[in-house]
Order: sequence, then structure tokens, then C-alpha cells
Amino acid sequence: MLKINDLFLKSNIKSYLKKYKSAIKYSFIVGLLMGSLPFIYKSFANFRVQKLIREQRKIEMQNKEKICKQEDSDYKKFLSLGFPITAIEKFNICMNEQ
Repeated sequence: MLKINDLFLKSNIKSYLKKYKSAIKYSFIVGLLMGSLPFIYKSFANFRVQKLIREQRKIEMQNKEKICKQEDSDYKKFLSLGFPITAIEKFNICMNEQ
């Protein structure tokens, strides 16, 4: 009696798997997507933050460059006197100090 029930149960499961194969696949895919949504959202949020940080650093570098290349800076003084190598050294020193 037990063997007949096992055989009936196995054949029942096989018939259900064959019958609802596409429904099982779609359910799995939907579950997989729903489970990965928080990870995808965090990835987009981190990407936006990294982009803002890069833009901020770029703006800071431009501001440093403006400060170091002002009219009263050592860079401009040495450049106007005809010492471009010394002017570049002074510019690099200024950029490192800021």
C-alpha cells in the first residue's frame, strides 16, 4: 500500500511539474528580481554619491588652481619674469599646500 501511494505521489508531482513548468519558471524569476531590488537600489544610490564626490573634487581642484594662478601669486610673478620651470614648481607647491 505504501509503495502504491509513493508511486502515485511521484507521478502526481511529475505531472504537476510538466503542467506548470512555465508558471514555476516565471515565479522563480519574479522572486529573484524582487529579492535583488534592494541591492540594485543601493548600487544606484552609491553610484550617485560617487558621482557627486567626483564633481566636488573637480570643483575643489579648479578653485585651488584659480587661487594658485592669481595675479599676486608666486606662479604669475616667476612666469612674468621668464622662469617657467620655477613658476611650475611654485604652482605645484601651492597646489600641495591647499
